[in-house]
Amino acid sequence: MPNKKVTKIDPRKELSPYLNHQNNQNRNRKKHSKVSASLSGLHIERRNALIKRLGSILAVSGIAIIGLGYYVSPLANVDSVQIKGAPDLIPKQVVANSGIKASDKVFDYVFHQHHLSKRLANKYPEIKNVQVKVVHLNNLILNIQERPTVGYIKDGDRYRKILANGKIGSRSLPWSKVDQQKPLFIGYNKQVSLTDDLKLFNSFPADFREEVKLLSGSPTRKMQIILVVKDGNVVIGNINTLKDKIKYYNAIKAKAGKHSLIDLEVGAFSRPLTSKEKKAYGIS
Repeated sequence: MPNKKVTKIDPRKELSPYLNHQNNQNRNRKKHSKVSASLSGLHIERRNALIKRLGSILAVSGIAIIGLGYYVSPLANVDSVQIKGAPDLIPKQVVANSGIKASDKVFDYVFHQHHLSKRLANKYPEIKNVQVKVVHLNNLILNIQERPTVGYIKDGDRYRKILANGKIGSRSLPWSKVDQQKPLFIGYNKQVSLTDDLKLFNSFPADFREEVKLLSGSPTRKMQIILVVKDGNVVIGNINTLKDKIKYYNAIKAKAGKHSLIDLEVGAFSRPLTSKEKKAYGIS
């Protein structure tokens, strides 16, 4: 029998097209799976973002509806007004002059408290600023900031505050409500005279201002001013020159002693006060 020629076949070569096709299919599946996973994740993110936006819109809308409902309801009407920070003013009068009514909405005064502050400051020189606070839904608290008190001016048998801006307080106070640490201005019948002397007083060093007990607006000469000091001395000066001369007070006082009249009007000298002068100036 004749020999037949045997042809060798490489299985891998014969299978390679098939294997390559399978590999391509697997790679395509993986790519498709990755793309599908990416699209799915993006869809979830968008859905979550949409839910959050809707939640925010619903929350804001809910708050707005509740706020609007509160505003138009009687709960938003002013139920009471409390005054704080102005012990010498009469609360009922302050409320009446504020223009606040029971039918008003509390938050109208919170949002427009500048107008309320201006209205009360025009009525009361003592008031510098007013801040409005709401408590328990519909109760107003007016926190009043008063202007500093420089001293007091005698008003008959009562006294009025002299404020830092030079204006006079609206209320006459009994002696029991006068701050004894502040100086008393007496004998001032004209606002111009008080303004000049107040300007001079404010120009003094702070430590000397704290020692002044009384200023007299009824001196014997027009440009003269008289100061009664808490240490028992009396200072006489000229309103145009005393600002510069007051720095010599402590040195002169050390030599003059207690209950002396220190004259800085023309030059500088001192002498003991007479019994009549002590009585006139309320020095004991």
